[in-house]
Amino acid sequence: MEGTSHRATARREGRFWVVEVDGVGVTQGRTAQEARAMAGDLVAAMLDRPLDQVHVDVAFEVGGIGPAEVSAVKRDLEAAAAAQERAATGSRTLAAKLRAAGLSGRDVAEIMGVSPQRVSQLTNRRATTTRRIQPADPDPQS
Repeated sequence: MEGTSHRATARREGRFWVVEVDGVGVTQGRTAQEARAMAGDLVAAMLDRPLDQVHVDVAFEVGGIGPAEVSAVKRDLEAAAAAQERAATGSRTLAAKLRAAGLSGRDVAEIMGVSPQRVSQLTNRRATTTRRIQPADPDPQS
């Protein structure tokens, strides 16, 4: 059985979010999170679908702030995160290449416009790899 996708609009009215799910009905929630969950519950109940097969895209509107403004900011945040990741990768690569070319950490720092300590962080393999947190020993006595 295939999942269903629906659009909804949530508007703040007093202490509640009133959620209108297109072609299905209206529900409410006290918080944005609850409003989103209630929209899914409404669709599942009204269309007799399992909740895990229901997706509701809820657009929140409040105080003249609409979904287009929220979407624009979300896109900007995603673009900034991607740019930051590219910059981090590029910084590590450049620092490593400059060090491999025989430059001192201080010279690399001057060229890159960062501190010598940052160069050390960028070129330290252990600092640039993902560290895994070891679970605590459940029985420290053994």
